[in-house]
Amino acid sequence: MNNLYRLRRYLWPYGSRMIAAVAAMFGVAIATVGIISLLEPILDGGFLQPIEVIEGLPVDETVQTSVTTEDLLRLAGSLVILYVLLGIARFLSAYLMGAVGFSMVRDLRCDLFRHLELLPLDFHSQHSTGSLMSRVTADVLAVQEVLSRVVVDILRDGLTVIGLVGLMFWLDWRLAIAVIIGAPALVSVITRLGGRLRDASRDTQEGLGEASTLLQETLTGIRIVKAFGMEEFEAEKFRRAANRLFRHSTRALRLASISSPLMELIAAVGGASVLLYGAFQIQHGALTTGQLFTFLAAAFTTYSPIRRLGAANARVQAAAAASDRIFEILDSPVEVGYVDVEGEEVSQVTTLPTSPSDVTGASGRVCGSLPVPTIIEGFSFENVRFAYCNVEGELQDVLHGVDFEIPAGSAVALVGSSGAGKSTIANLIPRFYDPSAGVVKIDGIDLRDLHIADLRNKIGIVTQETILFDDTVRNNIAYGRPLVSMEVVEQAARTALAHSFIDELPQGYETVLGERGLILSGGQRQRIAIARALLKNAPILILDEATSNLDERSERQVQEALANLMEGRTTLIIAHRLTTVRRADLIVVLDRGRILESGTHQELLARPGPYKDLYSLQFTDMADSARGS
Repeated sequence: MNNLYRLRRYLWPYGSRMIAAVAAMFGVAIATVGIISLLEPILDGGFLQPIEVIEGLPVDETVQTSVTTEDLLRLAGSLVILYVLLGIARFLSAYLMGAVGFSMVRDLRCDLFRHLELLPLDFHSQHSTGSLMSRVTADVLAVQEVLSRVVVDILRDGLTVIGLVGLMFWLDWRLAIAVIIGAPALVSVITRLGGRLRDASRDTQEGLGEASTLLQETLTGIRIVKAFGMEEFEAEKFRRAANRLFRHSTRALRLASISSPLMELIAAVGGASVLLYGAFQIQHGALTTGQLFTFLAAAFTTYSPIRRLGAANARVQAAAAASDRIFEILDSPVEVGYVDVEGEEVSQVTTLPTSPSDVTGASGRVCGSLPVPTIIEGFSFENVRFAYCNVEGELQDVLHGVDFEIPAGSAVALVGSSGAGKSTIANLIPRFYDPSAGVVKIDGIDLRDLHIADLRNKIGIVTQETILFDDTVRNNIAYGRPLVSMEVVEQAARTALAHSFIDELPQGYETVLGERGLILSGGQRQRIAIARALLKNAPILILDEATSNLDERSERQVQEALANLMEGRTTLIIAHRLTTVRRADLIVVLDRGRILESGTHQELLARPGPYKDLYSLQFTDMADSARGS
């Protein structure tokens, strides 16, 4: 519940609206009490009395009661005015609090999205996309429900109950005390059910996250599902997740639904007791009929607000569970050196130490405080080790004391079998991860001393899995640079050998590529990614299996585009195909996180070793394939 209270900081900017809404809620309570109060004069004031007929007098000389037409009109007018005020107050309270709730949820959702962007890759690797999406959508909706509706019910109905209880005390304090004695029973019901309901709500939201994850994975990999004929297998997985969600949901529904009948039973017993006691008081002249029925009307009118308060408790518990999941994200520390939405650097309190030396840099400076220098010497890996936690929570070593250099302006290639540690090394340069031991330096400066956003701004990346967005070709190439001119975008596309096929698209550079750019071939997507890297014009370049999924023709085109991209840049190349690394200035051969040998292509072929064996194996396979075709 504490996390639900923490959301109040999102309400402060809208304090004036909340004050106006609370004032309207007071109006609801006052109007409701006023309407109930009119029952007493109606019943006791003679409004419902028949005309008295005096025996022996003609009908036209009958005696009227003391009620005048003016009194009747005044009473009717008061009733109409009170109902008009009640309607206006209800509208204002619901509308103003609803607007506050929507505004607050908008801010919360934007903060969540921003925070997710700033979290390290470790966090994203440990949480499924569907689960994170569920927190930004379903969990925030549960909070919105509380702020836009439940808070209105709690405040408005709470004030109404207080006003009606005050009216009951004014009519007969002894009878009011008798009614209030039943309140602890109601509180006990709400409290006992509340804890169980919160647990059930959390299980429901986690089940929804699991179902969202399965849905997202299946739709993303629908080609593989169909290719392997696994539709029924995936459907059964989703069915099991849906059944678990159903069980959690029905448990929460059962707990939420049982509170209303219990409160009705308590209210019925209390109402019967009031009726018996009130009738006894009337017989002894201590209470009038009008007072008793006004009291009963006030007592029974409190039932609906109290029932809504009980239902509100169920929704509050669901929102409390949702807020726990929301703050699990918001409390997760972000990476060092990022900038918040106001342009101020994220405070050191919120940073994530990824290694013992990450709180302060090697030179004693606060981490992430230095700009990236103009590269003169290049990168150096000094006794770099890296380990990660596997699914059992045990440390799994990936790199074992790696030492090598990437001189400025050169191209260094990493080759080796899958799992050799090539991509891990590539991920250390933009600080997607930090070494477990050792250090990665640029011009002698520990990367952990550099401002992380500035570092990444100096790095262009082209990966095996090309990421394109559901946007125009132009915006994909000029990603993050919306003010770049069309001429610059087109020049980048020409250099990447992408202009010719872009020009043939239905709307050219304004063609929307669709989700993940699937309207393009693999080679076309890769050349769009190369154009994007060219436009970024970063001095450091990482090519991670950039041609591994292409046919020979597409690979030749992409290789030519990559040659244009690499010109004048410090480049790290990762490749399985040795045809893509022959022109590298240095080739580093890795196996199981260790460097086996290094040198140029010619140097490595001139001596026996794993590179020569790998090269011979690949080209023998290529020759056999050519003969077979």
